[in-house]
Amino acid sequence: MSACLRFAAAAFAILLPWSVADAAPQVLGLVASNGSPTPLICKGAECSAHLSAFCLQEAREAPSSGTAYAPAAGDTVTLVATMADGRTLRVPGQDYLDFTSLIGFTSVRVSLPLGTFDALGAVDAAVEVGPAVSLLPATLAHDPDPQTAQEIALATGPIRQAAGRVFEAPGTASDAARITSLFINALTPGQMEPQATRDGLWQAKAAHPTIAGATTDGIVMAQRIYDACRGAVDSRSANSLRSCLELRHAELMGRTNHKFWDSIGGS
Repeated sequence: MSACLRFAAAAFAILLPWSVADAAPQVLGLVASNGSPTPLICKGAECSAHLSAFCLQEAREAPSSGTAYAPAAGDTVTLVATMADGRTLRVPGQDYLDFTSLIGFTSVRVSLPLGTFDALGAVDAAVEVGPAVSLLPATLAHDPDPQTAQEIALATGPIRQAAGRVFEAPGTASDAARITSLFINALTPGQMEPQATRDGLWQAKAAHPTIAGATTDGIVMAQRIYDACRGAVDSRSANSLRSCLELRHAELMGRTNHKFWDSIGGS
């Protein structure tokens, strides 16, 4: 079975460090913002957000948690900073943002040091992912199997274009994943939310373009995920609504990856 389809192993990889002796992991795709930038939540020494990702190399291993990535040359990720006077500052994200894998190939954590946020004079910040963005793993010394130019060209070219039609176009799974990610980014990481926040989250976000523009089936699937996670927190089988949604999002993206590779003749 291919690395992209070994989702259980990819999820388990969040518990394991990526050693220098390991070969380079998969190139990843980032789901485009489609006009709805993802807000950064500031906590401690940095501001961060959860981004949906997917596998672009079937044969390579999924990344473990915390693997460093960067946008491929020419791809557009924009840091959108709102200033105190209401002005909006748009700057190249690769100059300010750090990207690290979260749960296998299914999600990426994007972060901005709080010192940089303050130096910009921002009061709010968000990340806008452009069309067809790919992330390349950081190059490490003594890599026994480094990414080749041919591999990268295939992953970021025709494979990325085919993946965009699955992960970024309207559809049941793609819309449900976008809505779930929207909810994840509305909740502060690492803490249990008040019940009123958990119960009112859907209504609070109902008018957001991500939900308003979603397919009916996508909304239904997202509602089921949301309700299941609320129930899991109430029954104390989940530590927080956000942590439950992160795992459900990973499961959804993993299944969609499986279908994607099957559709283009993967193993």
